[in-house]
Amino acid sequence: MSLLFNLEGYFCEGEVERDWQFKMQFGKILLTNQELTLLKKSNISLTEIDPIIDKFTDGFKIPLLKINKAFNIKIGKIYVLRIETTDGFIFSITMADNKSSGKKRNMELSELINRNILY
Repeated sequence: MSLLFNLEGYFCEGEVERDWQFKMQFGKILLTNQELTLLKKSNISLTEIDPIIDKFTDGFKIPLLKINKAFNIKIGKIYVLRIETTDGFIFSITMADNKSSGKKRNMELSELINRNILY
């Protein structure tokens, strides 16, 4: 299994609305040649004096064989990658932040997904 894409961003199951930062999970977005994995990020502190440790837990694992299509849409000022699966689920992903609309990274991820679901 080879890693094709690895970046932090926001994601959720279903469609996203304008208040996306409050409705989406922040975490890692990993794409391999077999699946798209969305890992939720939570900050934990083992003790009050230790630094905060980033912990990633399972979010969603979407096999590429189950992805019907992936395309970008613009919602307000951000770009969102919408993924529709063959079993009717919808996932929304964005790499937008306070400085960027996420267009470049979302386009890159959608191209990689679409290229790999065709094979």
